[in-house]
Amino acid sequence: MDARITSDGKHVFIPVLKIKGLCYPLLEVETEPVEVPKNYKELLTLPRGLMELLPTSFDVIGDIFVLKLIDEILPYAIDIANALLETNGNARVIALDRGVKGEFRTRDLKILAGEKRTTTIQKEYGLRYSVDIAKVYFSPRLATEHRRIADLVQDGETVMDMFCGVGPFAIMLASTGKPTSVYAIDKNPEAIDYLINNIKLNKINGISPMLGDARILAPQLPRPDRIIMNLPHTAIDYLDVALGIVNRRGAIHLYVIMEEESRELIRKSIAKLAVAEGRAISFKKIHEVHTYSPTQALYCFDLIIG
Repeated sequence: MDARITSDGKHVFIPVLKIKGLCYPLLEVETEPVEVPKNYKELLTLPRGLMELLPTSFDVIGDIFVLKLIDEILPYAIDIANALLETNGNARVIALDRGVKGEFRTRDLKILAGEKRTTTIQKEYGLRYSVDIAKVYFSPRLATEHRRIADLVQDGETVMDMFCGVGPFAIMLASTGKPTSVYAIDKNPEAIDYLINNIKLNKINGISPMLGDARILAPQLPRPDRIIMNLPHTAIDYLDVALGIVNRRGAIHLYVIMEEESRELIRKSIAKLAVAEGRAISFKKIHEVHTYSPTQALYCFDLIIG
């Protein structure tokens, strides 16, 4: 339960929990208690059988809530969005994710409630990323992974992020001060523009933003000690390039969306490709980063190259 703001026609009475330091007069006034819903579902009344189909989790990027809805509850999208807006004080925009599209795999978004914008600031581990989630792909569920990879970087390394987006991996790595240089590549000009802005926003040094195809640009750059390949649907198609340029005893972090049953098949494919490229590899770690669909998840293959 909570207290309601009231007025006697001349004054407005605002309930407070703490009185220390207030510079306004205090009065004890009886107010009508109001129950504040803690779950957006409490504000909805859907036909029988549909309440169970409501989403239980969302992507939260800055102050934008991004939700996916199955077909059965799409007719109630506006009601769902308004309920989310009312029960989440940090939400300013509720957007419907209608899937990814185009060469740069950006989200097809429809604003359902709140402010009419797709730009926001995402905060991770004290860093800030300016992003337009309709123009560049960004996943808030990778924050822990950004930190994990940054912790693996050794002093003096040269790092290459082959598909950098707005820079969450590159900026996190560079913020530690360990790498000598970070080469950040992306084909999406919007992503590179945001990366440049985010480098300035976080006052980070040592990152070289590069617009273009990693297959063409990567072999022209200094050989890296560590390569990040976060383009889950197609990164494996670039693995031959990475194997050809990474330094001996270097590391490759390859991200793949797959079913658990495909894990061994993908591992064997990677090993076979390494042999074809004349490189010895070891699988230091293979772990699930987060779920992607009811049957698939995002996995990271941590490879050590001989």
